Amino acid sequence: MDSPKRARSAQRRGLLLCAAWALASVPAMAPAAYAQEVHPRFDIAAGSLDQALQRYMVLTGRQILYRSQLVEGRRTSSVVGSMDADKALHKLIGGYPITVSHQGRNVYVLSPRGAPSPQGQGQSQHRPVPQRLPQAIAPRPKPVRAPDMAAAGIVVTGTNIRSAAPPSSPVISMTATDIARSGAGTVAEALALLPQNFGGMANEDTSLTGSDRVSINPGLGASINLRGLGSDATLTLVNGRRTAGAGGKGDFTDLSSIPAVAVERVEVLADGASALYGSDAIGGVVNILLRKDFEGAESRLRLGTVTRGGSEDIIAGQVVGARWATGHILAAYEYQHRGRLPGSARKYTRSADLRQLGGHDYRQYFSAPGTVVVLDPVSRTYVPAYAIPDGQDGTDLEPSDFLPGASLSSPRAHVDLLSKQDRHSLFVSGEQELTAGLTFYAEGRYSDRKFDAKSQPSLTIMSVTRANPWFVSPTGGSSVAIAYDFGRDIGPILTSGRVRSHSVTAGVRAELGGDWQVDAYMSHARQVDRQLSDHLLNSSALNEALGLTADNPLTAYSAARDGYFNPFGDGSSNSAAIIDFIGSGFIRQRYSSELLNGSMIADGTLFDLPGGPLKLAFGTQAREEHFSRSVQTFASGVTPPAPVTPKANRTIVAVFGELAVPMVGPGNARPGVERLDLSVAVRHERYSDFGSTTNPKIGLVWEPAQGLQLRGSWGTSFRAPALPEIFDPFRVSYTQLPTTGGGNLPVLTQRGGNRSLEPEKAKSLTVGFRVQPKAVPGFGLEASYFQTRFSNRIGQPVTENILQALTNPIYAPYVTLIDPAHNAADLARVRELLAVPGSSVPTTFAPESFRAILDGRYVNSARVDVRGVDIQMRQSLTLGSNRLNISVNSMILIDYKDQLTPASPMIERVGTLGNPVDFRLRGTLDWARGDVGATLSLNHVGPYTDNISAPARPISSWNGVDLQLRYEPRTAEGWRKGLSLAVTVQNLFDSDPPFVDRNLGFAYDPANADVLGRFVSMQVKKRW
Repeated sequence: MDSPKRARSAQRRGLLLCAAWALASVPAMAPAAYAQEVHPRFDIAAGSLDQALQRYMVLTGRQILYRSQLVEGRRTSSVVGSMDADKALHKLIGGYPITVSHQGRNVYVLSPRGAPSPQGQGQSQHRPVPQRLPQAIAPRPKPVRAPDMAAAGIVVTGTNIRSAAPPSSPVISMTATDIARSGAGTVAEALALLPQNFGGMANEDTSLTGSDRVSINPGLGASINLRGLGSDATLTLVNGRRTAGAGGKGDFTDLSSIPAVAVERVEVLADGASALYGSDAIGGVVNILLRKDFEGAESRLRLGTVTRGGSEDIIAGQVVGARWATGHILAAYEYQHRGRLPGSARKYTRSADLRQLGGHDYRQYFSAPGTVVVLDPVSRTYVPAYAIPDGQDGTDLEPSDFLPGASLSSPRAHVDLLSKQDRHSLFVSGEQELTAGLTFYAEGRYSDRKFDAKSQPSLTIMSVTRANPWFVSPTGGSSVAIAYDFGRDIGPILTSGRVRSHSVTAGVRAELGGDWQVDAYMSHARQVDRQLSDHLLNSSALNEALGLTADNPLTAYSAARDGYFNPFGDGSSNSAAIIDFIGSGFIRQRYSSELLNGSMIADGTLFDLPGGPLKLAFGTQAREEHFSRSVQTFASGVTPPAPVTPKANRTIVAVFGELAVPMVGPGNARPGVERLDLSVAVRHERYSDFGSTTNPKIGLVWEPAQGLQLRGSWGTSFRAPALPEIFDPFRVSYTQLPTTGGGNLPVLTQRGGNRSLEPEKAKSLTVGFRVQPKAVPGFGLEASYFQTRFSNRIGQPVTENILQALTNPIYAPYVTLIDPAHNAADLARVRELLAVPGSSVPTTFAPESFRAILDGRYVNSARVDVRGVDIQMRQSLTLGSNRLNISVNSMILIDYKDQLTPASPMIERVGTLGNPVDFRLRGTLDWARGDVGATLSLNHVGPYTDNISAPARPISSWNGVDLQLRYEPRTAEGWRKGLSLAVTVQNLFDSDPPFVDRNLGFAYDPANADVLGRFVSMQVKKRW
């Protein structure tokens, strides 16, 4: 085994031993913890009263109901240690004019002092609360009217039951404060910091660099990809509801459309959850919860820039809201402008010659001046023969001027690493009580984002004959083939686009008696991605400008008037008329994804058990999905062809149910079993295009002692085929691929849908613990082992790993070797493929030159097995006037094995190039004293291996340090009231990504590294 693998294995073993020690030590702590604990153990940090009450509910299992304006802007001191639950609650409320009324078993309502009780004017405002409820079943609490509280219970991601016990699957929560203190300006940036996220699919930089071989992302959107199972296997919700899909298949949620100024918190369920939410919830669920109940106004301005390269970032946001006795309304607007980051701004992307960085020279013989190539009779590939000399315009070239070898260039040096973007986002939300127990609500989102970026210029091998007046042959022949880069003539391909999305929801929430509630809504969402790739080579125009074909009177070009294209120089001798003519090609794309969704869900208590109330949630949902695509490719001919416009739709009907069974609770606890909760969920869905699927999930939470929780869950999940994966039309494209004998072969690739596809399937297992030992106040540790077996995966195996298509035998079922120069049947097949409508193969390529046909159509072929451990730690400390909060979130990936075809072996890919690494960590130290504070964060990516290079090369670890300094006056008056200021430096030491010797010409891995470099920002926020 080579040294990088040994180092990585040693690191993994060490981390796993630590995790195993932590897991093994927990049961041994249980008896001691039970013997010592008499009262609940609290570790609530000082800060927002709202967040403190949320934490209190988690620790006590109580349901605290209140209107959000009652606690808005109020802060509380820390509550740490063992104490009576009532005492802890009153310490949190402190001196605020808030009263507590007990409404029954574990239900408490907070109201302003002097206001009438929710149950009646004559009722006491506060009743003593026993530490432990008696064994007898308590009376059912009377209903609490919706306008008297923020909501009739709390719904946590991972369950459909309000105020249910914490779910058996781990949930990572990020509040708006957490996002702001991370320095992230957008939701996408904040989620990218999670160790559980893998950035290798459906993101802007992976799309622009061409390193993402799986996703189709014409709108340059941003997604989240939990566990590396795919952005299409992570379900993203907004306020608990689905949104319209983004991208070329409508199979992921574009996070860039969501205004960060409107976000209240983000909850991440890193576990399979199709039993609760349906399709796509294989890697997990991300629920982005937006602000609703707000009074006043809040303005934000964030200015930022990189310190190298000139990519500036400006974000401005405004929130306004109002409340009245029976409802509220909120509106939020956000604008963002971000400048482009060119590849020339980074030393590891400005040239494909990576030798100075320790790599190889990956420059290509497609260049300007070009390279004269000849067809090798043995390999049937083009090989360089002569370099056209640089420093001349091709008007006085002689045969003796040609140089043996090749002219070399870096076509990707023209590429932007990040595009220029301008975005407008709007969110509006309102709620109105219609009558007692019946509330109407509505919300809407709109986003409009424009972008433009420079992409790799057109490349081609052109044939030039004596019909061209500039013709010169180094051998005296009558024609030459020239490999040419049009970057100096036409310039880089200009990619621009616009992404518009909207979502509208309207619904009612009704109290049915007891604690039963029904919530019904209708929603409509749509996203349209448009992209135009301009300044493409038109091969027919080029042939005419070269003199290969006669002047076409239907075109505006005339060789006699405008001259002939000169391919023997550096491009300076060609007129603007010639350049405009041959560069008239384009590709215009439009993708539309639409979703109409209806939902009705009811939940409440069936009856009381000795351990607590048995709760049920059940409901039905129906949705209709539409997807359409329009692609117009003008790469040859006189006029653009009609666009290819496939459309597809389907309907889905689902029924589901969930039970929360408190087997042991405060009323029947015993030594070794303080709490034991069972959860069971099942969901059945029927699709109009491929059939039905049923998915269950079962979870168990056991508290052997206060301060210690063990949990586990098992379930099945699925992902329905995206509509284009089923209905996409057949098409053909061209590329050149490396062979085992060296050199490249020109190949044709077939793509398209498959109407026989079945849904992807997964089985997920998660077990873990949470411990809060009494001996260490404010300390908490959580660890979870996860395992997902993902089978029947839909993919295009040969195109997802296209650089190995001709060299790796596992792709043999999808590769057909041909020899059309000597086989008439092969030649006929190639000509048939080239004639396919919408084919993007340039007509300048001779049919006899192709040597292989790849089948890149969608199939159910792959399998992925993922195992690992998540570890989170937190510590809250109060040292005099100083408040410290330490948190660590890390992921250890034990296995990331995939099987690309049923006949191929399982291959371990964890810690290899373009795949998830085996260890990621984000640690944060937050300090506050009075009106000032600071946050120091560390982002660590462990070392891994470049397994594409031969021999394999190590890729070093990467550490990025972020620092934020802030000023938040708590008791200020006048102009300082409601003001906060934060200065953030991300990647404080401007650490470059670790070097990767990539044959793409980029010396870094966009899947596991950030190209931005040091980024400095200042944010000002003002509450009015």
